[in-house]
Formats: sequence, structure tokens, C-alpha cells
Amino acid sequence: MKTIFAIIGSASEHSSNHQLVRHLQHKVNPEVNLILFDRLKELPHFDPEESTSRPPIEIIALRQVIQDADLVLISSPEYIFSVPSGLKNLLEWCAATTIFTEKPVSIITASAQGETGHAELQRIMQGLGAQLDPERNLLIQGVKGKLDAVGNIWDEKLDQQLDLLAAQLKNS
Repeated sequence: MKTIFAIIGSASEHSSNHQLVRHLQHKVNPEVNLILFDRLKELPHFDPEESTSRPPIEIIALRQVIQDADLVLISSPEYIFSVPSGLKNLLEWCAATTIFTEKPVSIITASAQGETGHAELQRIMQGLGAQLDPERNLLIQGVKGKLDAVGNIWDEKLDQQLDLLAAQLKNS
């Protein structure tokens, strides 16, 4: 069975990004094992010296899960026209490794605008050597207006985009 490691880039427990990944999880199950990671706040601050010589145990475990995954999905908002700091911290812990080299990665940026953060995250992942495919990337602008208060998708176009992405994730 294919394993997708889904990283939520938002610091909020009830973010649109959480809700979108949960929708995707339902669309890819039971064919795909989607593992959700939403604990960015628990990671230690990046330390370049520790990263190579003595990484913390939680970083070693995180790197192993990324290494073992068939695909990594990152779903993130844009914060101040950039990548959220918690997500950047996680990626910095991976920079001294080759775990993203040729790793298939899918990026969802769900935010008010999101264009700058989406492009920046793609550049970071390319710098880490990830395998990006435009068919697996999705920019969702105005996301708050496409979900109701409990996270149900009411926007038909968004639901169709998630169906297409789910198909891509299953077949990647």
C-alpha cells in the first residue's frame, strides 16, 4: 500500500489546511495510507550544528518517516507572503540530508491569496531536490470562502480540484 506523509503547515488546530487534507484522506482511502503530521509546534528550533552531528530524536524519527513515505504532501497557508515559520523550521532540519532528493512531493497552498508563499515553497522543495509535478500542486485562493464553519466544502470547483488531486496522489 502506498504511504503519503501529509505535513500541515498551519499552526492552527482547526485550519483550512487541516480540513482540506482530511477531505483528501477520505478521497484516497482505502487505497492509500495517508499519515497526517500536524505537530510543527513540537519540533525544536533548527540548529545547524545539531542537524548534522547530533539531531534530536524527534528529528531523526521525522526524517525516517519522510524517507519511508512514497510521497510527501505539504498543505500550508501563506503567512505574510511567505512559508509559515514552523514549516520552514521542519524543512531546515531536512536540508542537511538527502531525504527529499527525488522524493515525489505535492504542495497545496490554501490561503487568502497564496501566490507568493506557493512559489516560495516550490523553490524550497526544488532546492531540497524534491520531485515536483504541477499536476500534484494546488493553489487555493480565498479558501475561507470555500468551506463552511465546520470544514465542509461548498465550492464545487474546489471539490473537483480535490478529486483530481486525489486521483494524482493515488497514481503517483
